[in-house]
Amino acid sequence: MDIVPLDFAAEPGRLAEYHALAAGWMAPGPRMPAPLFRLVAERGWRAMPAETWLALDDGRVIGGVTVHLPDRDNTHLALIRFLQVDLAHRRRGVGGALLAHVVGRARAHGRALVLVEVAEAGPGEAFVKAKGGREVATQARRVLDLTGFAAPEREVPGYRLEFLRGRTPEPLVADMITLMEIMNDAPLDDLAVEEEHWTPDGLAAMEDAWELTHQDVFTVVARADDGSPAAFTRLFADGREADGWGRQTDTGVVRAHRGRGLGRWVKEANTAWLTRARPDLTRVITWNAVSNTHMIAINEGLGYRLLDVWHEWELRV
Repeated sequence: MDIVPLDFAAEPGRLAEYHALAAGWMAPGPRMPAPLFRLVAERGWRAMPAETWLALDDGRVIGGVTVHLPDRDNTHLALIRFLQVDLAHRRRGVGGALLAHVVGRARAHGRALVLVEVAEAGPGEAFVKAKGGREVATQARRVLDLTGFAAPEREVPGYRLEFLRGRTPEPLVADMITLMEIMNDAPLDDLAVEEEHWTPDGLAAMEDAWELTHQDVFTVVARADDGSPAAFTRLFADGREADGWGRQTDTGVVRAHRGRGLGRWVKEANTAWLTRARPDLTRVITWNAVSNTHMIAINEGLGYRLLDVWHEWELRV
């Protein structure tokens, strides 16, 4: 067995093999279409340094690992995004060799911790525990059945809604940065991570990635009567290969505006908009820290139901 780097531009065949192996890592959630998989593996949403290493047996891809190396915030971390081994080659040391290689690469880049997320009670959990990992955070996935979703038409006094599809218009970039940085308030459990900060260039790079991967992005912003941004939420759907799935991502409320029901309001409005604009979608998946009881209560009130639980593990380099 050889472990070699993947050259995304020069080796489309190996990239396709890696995609076939790893794109279903979220099953029974949505499978990643090839353009989205390549972008996440090659650079991530925030265009950070990344490496992908493949395990080859007689030239065939039998495993692979992708690691992101943040270069703005959290430069002490190496983040494993994919770590997959072909079913026929498991329990033969392939996964262990790939993980050991990533730990060595993390050490070479001066990182202190490697983080990896695996499903509860799945094969990955026993694997990372055996490698000395420490569980530091827990998230649950929930799914909303859009075929039965109906949101009430309502208002919140003192606020109005703004609907954005796709990129953030230039006049709203500063407001969107304010809203994105609310996500630093999300529960972290025992994760040793720093706050993430945004700039106009960073926001543009993320939104460039939406276009490169054919993402249909729905954002609803709640504004106070004085025009200041108070809350937001965002939904994604693939523009070409959605396969019925939407993805609920960030939702946040500015501290000064909390306690007024804005989080649920923007999510109701955005989900109703998604069902009208994308009738091909039948379900939406979301992730929440298990400790984020407030957001979980909102999601369950909307109709989200538990799918499974995942744990984040850290390995010291």
